Amino acid sequence: MDKKYKMELFLRKLKRAFEKLFGVSFFVGLIVVLFMFSSIIFLNFKRVGAFCYVYMGDRFSQKHEYQESINYYKRALEIYPGHVRGRYNLGNIYVAYEDFDSAIDCYQNALLYDPNYINARINLGIILAEERSDIDSAINEYTKAVQVQIPFIRIPFIYDNAELIKKAKGIAYYNMGLAYRDKSLLYTSDSLVSRELLMKAIDCYKQSLDISPDNYNAQYNLALTYHLLDMYSDAVEGYCRAMLIDPRSYEAYYNIAILLRQKGKYTEAAEEFKRAGNLSSFEGETSKASFIYDVLNEVSAMAIAQHGDESEKIADRINSDIKKETDDINDPEAKALTVEELEKVLIKRIKTGSVCKEYLEGE
Repeated sequence: MDKKYKMELFLRKLKRAFEKLFGVSFFVGLIVVLFMFSSIIFLNFKRVGAFCYVYMGDRFSQKHEYQESINYYKRALEIYPGHVRGRYNLGNIYVAYEDFDSAIDCYQNALLYDPNYINARINLGIILAEERSDIDSAINEYTKAVQVQIPFIRIPFIYDNAELIKKAKGIAYYNMGLAYRDKSLLYTSDSLVSRELLMKAIDCYKQSLDISPDNYNAQYNLALTYHLLDMYSDAVEGYCRAMLIDPRSYEAYYNIAILLRQKGKYTEAAEEFKRAGNLSSFEGETSKASFIYDVLNEVSAMAIAQHGDESEKIADRINSDIKKETDDINDPEAKALTVEELEKVLIKRIKTGSVCKEYLEGE
């Protein structure tokens, strides 16, 4: 028994010794690991803090308390300069304050950390083009934006970035088209260069429409560029397609009327000026409507003169149509239509009762 007792005592002491040794070893090992990865651990702590500050900045931004947002975004960037969304959001607020130099700095720094941040690149291009008139640099940014290769992430019913990326590239192509068009205006004395730049603008608008077929601005500006190039049929078709996308926007009607007047088709031009005037009145653009009606009166006179013996019939028809369209627009029942119902009426008229009919066959 004595030997057995001594053996058990020895084993217990040995166990305690191993436990102490293991505890010390574990503690020492933990310290070594913490020391080896201290920079990574510290960086992650900073990231967590930065994300909290950016979250607060976003909250205040949603409340339109922009100065508080700026303060939180700046705190986030002080502890973690690589927070690209914080830089991007800060840049957007500077744009709202029209502090474009600070906005450019934010977008450029965001792109240093993440060259594939497509929205930051697009916004940078817009400011360079519209606020700094640095069109070449803007085109360079848009080109980089459409060339960005971002892997698609699809989590069914939760997240899919494919459409967001495609939409952003469509916006980049559209703005690149605007930039090429603006650049063409710098070469009015060199028609060949100007035409080449406008053709590049057309290609960009088409690329944008391939991605977003219902982009009214891209379709309207495509038609406008054809108009500038005196490509009559393409311009009319382009304006007609823009009208189908947004039948309540009077600009396309007005520009078709201008084209028809240029081609000496005064009766048809009067019809489109009339529609443009009615729509601008309906949308509350009274000063523009007044101007359009002044032009309409001039074109109506041209139409009457053009038709000689039939001038009285032409005058009566134009005046009758103007009165009917105006009465329709001012009719309380017409005003009671929903926007969707009004647009359906306008689209039917565009397809069947306007100059667009021959250009939209099969639509």
